[in-house]
Amino acid sequence: MDVSAFSRQHVSQITATAGLVSYALLRKKLTTGGIFAGILVAFVHMLHPWPAFFWLLILFFLFGTVVTRIGHNAKVHLTQSSTGPLGGEGARTSAQVFANSGTAAMLILLHTWLLSSTPFISSNLPIFPGPHLPALERLLPIGIIAQYAAVASDTFSSELGILSKTQPFLITAPWKQVPRGTNGGVTIDGLMYGALGSFLLTLTAILALYIAPPGMAMDARTAALLTVMGLMGSVIDSLLGAVVQATVTDNSSGKVVEGPGGRRVRVEQGGTRAIMGLDLLTNNGVNFAMAALTSVFAMAIAWAAGLSLDGR
Repeated sequence: MDVSAFSRQHVSQITATAGLVSYALLRKKLTTGGIFAGILVAFVHMLHPWPAFFWLLILFFLFGTVVTRIGHNAKVHLTQSSTGPLGGEGARTSAQVFANSGTAAMLILLHTWLLSSTPFISSNLPIFPGPHLPALERLLPIGIIAQYAAVASDTFSSELGILSKTQPFLITAPWKQVPRGTNGGVTIDGLMYGALGSFLLTLTAILALYIAPPGMAMDARTAALLTVMGLMGSVIDSLLGAVVQATVTDNSSGKVVEGPGGRRVRVEQGGTRAIMGLDLLTNNGVNFAMAALTSVFAMAIAWAAGLSLDGR
């Protein structure tokens, strides 16, 4: 299969990618590196013979854009950036793109190889067909969907939970209240929003798998597992954030200081101080680790329970 044939077969996906790239450029939602990373990740998703995974990527971006905009004017005053007085999300970087979709992209490449259904790759690269591993072929799609359910849950929880009227508490010490934006800080509202995000991404997967190839009706038990694992991903993110990510506050305002693009925040004597957490991972590192762990846990539970997407 040549490039022109690939383009004809993926007109809707290429059009959607071009539309979102244009939107991201106009609204400055992604940095230049983030744009290229997004295009690369979208291309990897297009390689898979099931279009459902590509549409999960697109819907995750759209859902994330919507919830980020909700209460934006209030959220910028709840935390502050290490580069200025206002907090809130700036343009997403390549690291953030890979942190939220890198695990899914790797699993998609592996599943595509195992299915041996990629004439575009096999005709252009000297890649030998993948081995026939039926059990792994059934589990990998669960890991892919679980990853997106988890990052959606985390996005909903963090972007909407910070607007809660109740003060956040530390997930590792529920009796301890913490400033808004604290890594590992959660609210009941935030957890409920996280459940909503996981449900919406799982519902998207159900519809996409049924409407587009392979035309599969997802088993109800598997759908329930994916929804629960998505929410658990948000919890895992909070646990990791509380333990292996440093939370830094500004001494004068008392607000949590965020690094642009999910980068590490430097502690400056007399200006900022670390109030909790080991400085082992950045926010992007925590997000990637959470996504990978959730995928692995979901596949392990599905294997132990004998679950697959279609229940067979």
